[in-house]
Amino acid sequence: MGLQEKKLKICVSSGAKDLEGEIDVRFGRSEYFLIISVEKGKICNFEVVENLGSREDRGAGIKAAEQVGSLGVDLVITGDVGPKALDVLKQLDIDILKASGSIKKVIDNYLVADLGDSDKQKLFIPLMNNNGEESEVALHFGHAPYFGIYNLNNKELFIEENKLDHGDAQKSPVDQILEQANPSMVFAQDMGSRAISLFAEKNIVLKTGPYKNLKEIIDNIDNLEDLSSSCGH
Repeated sequence: MGLQEKKLKICVSSGAKDLEGEIDVRFGRSEYFLIISVEKGKICNFEVVENLGSREDRGAGIKAAEQVGSLGVDLVITGDVGPKALDVLKQLDIDILKASGSIKKVIDNYLVADLGDSDKQKLFIPLMNNNGEESEVALHFGHAPYFGIYNLNNKELFIEENKLDHGDAQKSPVDQILEQANPSMVFAQDMGSRAISLFAEKNIVLKTGPYKNLKEIIDNIDNLEDLSSSCGH
């Protein structure tokens, strides 16, 4: 079921009381949680809740995670989550999206990327720049400056900076891509064998082709070739 057919409750760590504020990089010590209700792929309302964890001398993350669980949240958006709080959220079956910047923009991008659930719905492309459909495809997949998500059903596109953390010991860059963008198909000019294996394990379709910008990829979507061999790095 895609977001167009279901309700969703999102918790965002914040130091402000409105959607125009910035995401607080702290989860357990953030001053507020914005509890945002989504219906049919759109924000319908939100409420501001004081983070009880911020009052704690110890165990702030655990207290915050338990509070979020009691609010019936489906997804937490924050800058970082400590290991103990992460365990609690996982036990509660709450998804986590690490992000920074404008609360409204991050949520809007998330909703665009996650609309619907067609097999060919969401295409992920590493990009060199942010020029809409004229954006150039990056040759180095993991270290592309930007990435694009193109929804093949409703023709919507969003592009944002690549903020993958290659030093994250708990999540590989592939896991981070799946968590942040949730694509069903990935385009790359080339890719390392480890990344190919990880995407295959997640049943993500890998495609390639001699295309230099996003528009060429979109125009030739049915002519893309399967990417199955590594560049060796």
